[in-house]
Amino acid sequence: MEEIVYIERPVLNKPYLIMGFEGWPNAGEISTFALRHLIDNLGASKFASIPTENFYQMSSLRPMAVIKEGRLVELKTSGNHFCYVKGLPSNDLILFSGVEPHLRWNVFADLILDLAERFHVMELFTIGGTYDYVPHTYPPMVSCLFNHEELREGVIRSGLGLTEYSGPISIHTFILEAAKKRDLRAISLWGHVPQYLQTRNVKVVCSVLKRLSDLTGIKTDLSELEKAGDYFDQQINQLVEEDPKLQEVISKLEEVYKGAERTRQPLKKEEGPKEDKVVYIQAFLKKPEDEEK
Repeated sequence: MEEIVYIERPVLNKPYLIMGFEGWPNAGEISTFALRHLIDNLGASKFASIPTENFYQMSSLRPMAVIKEGRLVELKTSGNHFCYVKGLPSNDLILFSGVEPHLRWNVFADLILDLAERFHVMELFTIGGTYDYVPHTYPPMVSCLFNHEELREGVIRSGLGLTEYSGPISIHTFILEAAKKRDLRAISLWGHVPQYLQTRNVKVVCSVLKRLSDLTGIKTDLSELEKAGDYFDQQINQLVEEDPKLQEVISKLEEVYKGAERTRQPLKKEEGPKEDKVVYIQAFLKKPEDEEK
């Protein structure tokens, strides 16, 4: 029988549970980087883990090795870890950073929701990233779905778009449905990443975290993320100025995006430019530390 392994059992006051996953629902590293920011910025402490053995195909989630001069120095495996934060002006927090399972989603979801019930979680949030035909020249789009009608007013008031989608789902949606059966309210936030920027997108991460703050009252220092987002935009704009093909792609995206805004209709993927016309520019992007050198 699968169990969560506890190293501590903290006493928490009406916590929120916020979750992020590596894998398919992590476009632009929105999910993993947002959780890393929360864990680091809030000084979260690890208290529990879900063992990985029964939920993953090791050929797809391979351990990582560090080898120096022919000697195995370190072997790293991915994990599913719970951390907690106490003493915030808002509710206490449980932060989960893991990997979307390959197998046995129902068992995996039950383990998470059992923990949520044990600690009397008030609301559950997942954070995901999706590639979309949106231009980087507009404010990042953040959409959401929720599992309880009582949540509708709050998400609309916070300015979130309501998800329109039909197709394969991620573990996020599966957990929301499982939480609904337990009468646990849950919201899934999705940052929409420009499809032609398939690299870590700090600007979208920052927007997702601002929306999360609107919904929960959780405050973190976003100044470094905002600075990194501005630098990211500067690089992209410089590359666009030098590439007529990319200018054409983005111009078409802007036309479609403006039309969707005017009609208040969700942007459909087939309305954007075809994938073979997209130029991927992440290989040309520099990090701020490279610029300093």
